[in-house]
Amino acid sequence: MKDITKYRGIIPAFYACYAPDGSISTERVKALTRHLIAKGVKGVYVGGSSGECIYQHPDERKAVLEAVMSEAKGKITVIAHVACNNTADSVELDAHAAVSYTHLTLPTSDLV
Repeated sequence: MKDITKYRGIIPAFYACYAPDGSISTERVKALTRHLIAKGVKGVYVGGSSGECIYQHPDERKAVLEAVMSEAKGKITVIAHVACNNTADSVELDAHAAVSYTHLTLPTSDLV
């Protein structure tokens, strides 16, 4: 890892936002992202530490990450948690995160 300065500061776990029907609300995800940026966080950890990822379908996790990235636009560091209870989904989420231009995916060997 070459530049660790982007991993300094407050980087909270990002909680998905839901619509009343229980589906992911990308508009609420975007609003929360804007709110966190306005409050001065240095980044967000999407899909990790909240425990909700084990209950979400990979497509829901992708939708959350895409919504965050659409608002982050390089203003904050975005770390994508890609671990799942099976390797295929983890590989799929990692590939998606790479296309979404996140700064880091976890779990990773980049930190070792």
